[in-house]
Amino acid sequence: MLIALMEERGINRRELSVGSGIPYTTIDGWFKKGSDNIRLGTLLRLAEYFNVSLDYLAGTDDGMSPAEQLMVGRWRRLDEHGQRMVKLTLEEEFSRCAAEREQKRQAELRYIPHYTTMAAAGYANPIENEDFTYIPVTEDIPENAQFAVTIAGDSMEPYIHDGQVVYCVKDAQGVHPGEIGIFCVDGAYYCKQYVTSGYDTYLLSLNREREDADITIYASGNRSLSCAGRVILNKKIPIV
Repeated sequence: MLIALMEERGINRRELSVGSGIPYTTIDGWFKKGSDNIRLGTLLRLAEYFNVSLDYLAGTDDGMSPAEQLMVGRWRRLDEHGQRMVKLTLEEEFSRCAAEREQKRQAELRYIPHYTTMAAAGYANPIENEDFTYIPVTEDIPENAQFAVTIAGDSMEPYIHDGQVVYCVKDAQGVHPGEIGIFCVDGAYYCKQYVTSGYDTYLLSLNREREDADITIYASGNRSLSCAGRVILNKKIPIV
């Protein structure tokens, strides 16, 4: 740090000796033999001469690199006007960098469609003006989410609430028994728990007070059934 301060001032060893009152032989010895054993009184002279703190001179300012410490030392030697101008520049540059970081973060975000009705989620691809908006996949949204749906009704209480937004994935392997999915039955869409028995399929309401909303698709019947996606949950729900 001493060399950096001398270079900043544009002084040599003899000029440092004259300005600080430290013998030239002492200063010359630091460059030849090292400066690990400098006395405290000598350090205080150097700190006073360069107008820096002892921590700064020793290169121990917490968390700061030598270049940062040098900047701090230069700032301390500015007059009031100079320090005010530096502050204004720092504030302006901090705002500019923050705006650029936010732009970069937005550019790196992944967006998924959020459907306000389950029926809209049935389309293979979002249709223009068809009941959806794109939302960014932020840290509070499951990383593997492919679309979001707003649920209507209380048939999936207490696990999924009326008006809650659930996040879904289009699993190539489909929905497994016990999992929750978005299903299309005869053209109408439902959020239900998927259960099978033999060749028959049951779409069950988690809220057993709404078992009237259960749906049964018999293998021998002619009802149509398809799955738009599996609901991502943070815990396994027992089969009702």
